[in-house]
Amino acid sequence: MHSYFRSKGYRALMNAAIFNGIGNSLFNIVFIIYAGSLSFKTLAVSLASFVVYIPEIVNVFLGYYADNTHHKYKWMVTSRVIQLGLFILLAFLIGMHESLFIFGILLLINVASDCLGTFAGTLELPYFRHLIPDMELNGAMGFENATQTTLQIVFQGLGAVAIVWMNYNYGLFGLINAATFLIAALIIWTRRSIFREIDPQFKVNQSVEKKEPIFSSMLTTGKFMWTKKIIVLLMGFGLMMNTFFSALDGGLVNVTLLHNQQLWFGNYGTSVAIVNISMSVGIVLGSLIQNDFLVHTKFTTMVAYLSLIMIGLGTCFISGGSIWPIAVLIFISGYVLGKLNPRASSMFIKLIPDDRLGASMGFLNMALMIGAPIGSAFFLTIANISQNGIVISWIVFVTGMFLTGIAAVIARLKVDESDEEMDGSPNEVEPK
Repeated sequence: MHSYFRSKGYRALMNAAIFNGIGNSLFNIVFIIYAGSLSFKTLAVSLASFVVYIPEIVNVFLGYYADNTHHKYKWMVTSRVIQLGLFILLAFLIGMHESLFIFGILLLINVASDCLGTFAGTLELPYFRHLIPDMELNGAMGFENATQTTLQIVFQGLGAVAIVWMNYNYGLFGLINAATFLIAALIIWTRRSIFREIDPQFKVNQSVEKKEPIFSSMLTTGKFMWTKKIIVLLMGFGLMMNTFFSALDGGLVNVTLLHNQQLWFGNYGTSVAIVNISMSVGIVLGSLIQNDFLVHTKFTTMVAYLSLIMIGLGTCFISGGSIWPIAVLIFISGYVLGKLNPRASSMFIKLIPDDRLGASMGFLNMALMIGAPIGSAFFLTIANISQNGIVISWIVFVTGMFLTGIAAVIARLKVDESDEEMDGSPNEVEPK
């Protein structure tokens, strides 16, 4: 929060990200509602739900092009202007007679816009190390993480309500989204002098006519990341945590509550809402509150704590009883997770050179994405194979978290998480 008021450049990046986030959060839920209104709604909803993962899957390629973009400021603005144009086109097409062909075009527009948003966000990463001192980077990334999580919670709900108020006028909603991208572009443009001043400092050799081929660049980036033990550790535990947490988000909690009325608070819908809100509030608070009892806790130690909390959560689901201990444990797990995610991001920004930052973040996101479908499919399959499948699924979950906790303790003893790598030595950055 301090960096937001201290640095005009960081404030511009955050404000632009806020309007981008508002646009994405509003339309993602509205597009699902639109898909559900079509005559081929089952196929439409399935496709609309799947394509949201495409920008993350191709993030490593977007990162490569972001790293090799010479004028990052120019493309931060241009990408959002293109998003504006795409959503104006979407607003026109979405009012036409429904057909699978038109829906396919709308899907492509949505995917292209999300990819452009991811590309713009990746372009912004190198600016952080030039705008924010290392000692404030964890707090700045925590503030960004909390902001994005809050936007997703609030504006998805607002989108679902607003489209009803607007009598399902999807075209007008598309124009509202277009306006958010225009505002984001204007915010960056008004601070263009700051970003143009930083641009020459990036390690992109503008005199080189032939850049490194994409797959060769990825191989080089992968080898570089492998030399950093902390990054390997981060990716390994990130993959494990995403595999297990995706089981919670991917339906295991919902399925368990559906078949266990003892855990209900009033009704099924309210119980699911309590669980989801507990996690979201925990993540937001964990990201925002920096100077707490975990401020000097090492990354691997927090992974061990999170594993212990998840073991307790799984035990509560196995034993049944009350929704409230479950809600408390999910809140605490969200709080710790809210500490881990910003720290991971700040570690990357500190350790990875400017010209490898986008591709490296793409590698990280790709590793996390691999865990999500695996975790959801694995645990939900177990939950549905027999009468006791849900209990068996939670037993496997608890066992997996126990092994993850053991691995974290071993890593804590074996790997030197030096202050230089984990916290960064303070550097002086003049506010811009």
